[in-house]
Amino acid sequence: MEITLDLIFMLVQAVLTGILGAFMKDNVIPARFVPIQNIVIGIVSAFIAIYFGLFNNIPTAIFICLAVSLGVGGGYDAIQTKNK
Repeated sequence: MEITLDLIFMLVQAVLTGILGAFMKDNVIPARFVPIQNIVIGIVSAFIAIYFGLFNNIPTAIFICLAVSLGVGGGYDAIQTKNK
C-alpha cells in the first residue's frame, strides 16, 4: 500500500475532528452542536485540500472531507453510547 499525501491529509483530519469533538463536547459547547462543528471542520478541510491541490473537483473534496469528519464524530458517539 502506497501512502500518499491525500491519505495523510485524511488521517490528520480524522484525528483533529476526534480530538476537537472529545474536548469540546459538554465542556465548551453543548453536545447537540458537535455535528455542526464537524461540518465546519469538513468544509474548511475541503478548501485546504483544494488549495494544496489534493482534489481538483470542489464537490468531491467537500463530500469526502464531510464524510470523514462526520464519520469520525459518529464513531466517537457510538463508542461513548456503548460504554454508557
